[in-house]
Amino acid sequence: MCALARKLALAATSLVLAASAWGATTPGNISADDVTLGGFDSDAYVFADGWNPHAGPNGDTSGFGTAFDSYGSGPWSLLDKYDMSAAFNNTGVLKFGFAMSSGTAGTWSVHNSGAANMVLDLVFAMHAGDGGAGFLFDNQAINGGQTLNGTWRIEWFTGNNNANPDFSNLSMFARDIAAVPEPGEYAMLMAGCGVLAWLARRRRAQ
Repeated sequence: MCALARKLALAATSLVLAASAWGATTPGNISADDVTLGGFDSDAYVFADGWNPHAGPNGDTSGFGTAFDSYGSGPWSLLDKYDMSAAFNNTGVLKFGFAMSSGTAGTWSVHNSGAANMVLDLVFAMHAGDGGAGFLFDNQAINGGQTLNGTWRIEWFTGNNNANPDFSNLSMFARDIAAVPEPGEYAMLMAGCGVLAWLARRRRAQ
């Protein structure tokens, strides 16, 4: 009876280990070119097993919270969310688009609906299967009225058959958002400074 019990215990342990291996999520073939924007690959990426950036009312940055510190500083702000049941709200200056060509690949876009040029750190944080990945676009410039188009694909693995999980949800985060004057505005600023300097010299001469 003891031998039979040992065999049953070993069989149960094997089933548990097999189930764990089947459900494991790994980085797989993930790389910076899995998400592009404006014809360029992301500057950096991070993968986290079990991370869902869509979780919580404000989004979850735990998967990349410190991973991108070398690219800048400051807190991250959630810009918008997208999942299979709800599209982007698009309530801010930056408007996002998202489309799927399959469960593991598609396109996306970001549009600056304002007049001012912008520079910001932008993170495309995607969840699929039991994992999530954040892709950073460092100091990304988006001119006023400009639309940048990009692509995305899921390259991490779920299960011991190295299958790519289907898309679940997406969150967009940003930090260090700054408005950048246009070249014409720089010229006007320099001309204004020149006039002020001339007036100052004239007063001193009088």
